[in-house]
Amino acid sequence: MQVRKIKLDMGLASVAIAFASSASHAQSVRLSGSVDAGIAYVSDAGNTNGHQSAWQAKNGDINISRWALTGNEPLSSDLSAIFTLTNGFSVMNGNAAQQGRLFGFQAWMGLSSQRAGTLTMGRQFDEVVQFVEPFSLGGTSYGGAGFAHVYDNDNLDNYTRINNSVKYVTPVLGNLKLGALYGFSNAAGGFANNRAYSFGFSYQYGNLDTGAGYFQLDRASNLATANTDGAVPAGAPFNAERQRTWAAGGLYHFGSGAAGLIFSETRLDNATSINNVADTAISLPGDDVRFDNVEVNIRYYVTPNWNLSAGYTFTLGRFATPSGVRYPKWHQAGIVSTYFLSPRTDVYVETIYQRANQLEGTGIQGAQISNFSRASGANQLVAAVGLRHRF
Repeated sequence: MQVRKIKLDMGLASVAIAFASSASHAQSVRLSGSVDAGIAYVSDAGNTNGHQSAWQAKNGDINISRWALTGNEPLSSDLSAIFTLTNGFSVMNGNAAQQGRLFGFQAWMGLSSQRAGTLTMGRQFDEVVQFVEPFSLGGTSYGGAGFAHVYDNDNLDNYTRINNSVKYVTPVLGNLKLGALYGFSNAAGGFANNRAYSFGFSYQYGNLDTGAGYFQLDRASNLATANTDGAVPAGAPFNAERQRTWAAGGLYHFGSGAAGLIFSETRLDNATSINNVADTAISLPGDDVRFDNVEVNIRYYVTPNWNLSAGYTFTLGRFATPSGVRYPKWHQAGIVSTYFLSPRTDVYVETIYQRANQLEGTGIQGAQISNFSRASGANQLVAAVGLRHRF
């Protein structure tokens, strides 16, 4: 009897192992991510306390540290179930990023078909991020956080994600790809109370990649009275009745490098604060605000292991304040030198300078390079050295 029981147990174990092996072949789950840390010098991080320089240990001077789980299960010869769960964190203190969310960087699942396209649902990026951000230095591995346009007003450094969103992206149609997204407010009787929608496209012609996108947020804010169950949760980049952003650009590839050009504009109706800053929010008196951005950049591999990237952005603002219309201006230029110790590990040195002009009457006190505290005056310089590893 004992022998028979052993044989039976071995048979069940074989079935279980075979089933597990079949399941492992049917579905793939991958762990990946990157860790980015460095030391930065800031020429003026005094905010309203006067000119004060600082040396800072920083997380993610180029790319925020994060880890991701991605999965793919083939359902047929063409259709697959897919998912992505990504957690942003600070390697300096271990805290979760994106207001402490477990998977705040991204969290979505859906279906993908080479013939029919990809349909996903969850917390996702808008179509400006998908179709225009790759041409910018901000938000990419070539420049990152510090190269964001002022206050990341056009989301090309992907500060904002859209909750409760449904997104569809077509397969490549010739050289054209299209995409659209809708973020639900989830509010009973308030269909437009904190909703979002976005659409965009990309087109490739020879060595030229182009793309354009648009997104709109209605009543997205971080006020106590806000609908925080909507498309953009507490921590919205702006408190405004409406935000409309469009962007278009391209990247021309040549030899060992590429050159990029981007135009973007963001309009805010009845804006009461700018929230996506590294310190306290900037209060506004219900202004109608516009940011127009122009960026030119270049990325070039001097050798297979050494990359240089540089960019310049001019931002023209229009603040319709109760005391009149103001036209602040920002000039920002930067350069990054990256040396790859291996395909997964690199060291980088970056320098970024920003000058803010004609801020009087806008409610803005000084220059502010993204990911750093506000300067007390019109000028701010950041110099950083860092180490980045991908896994």
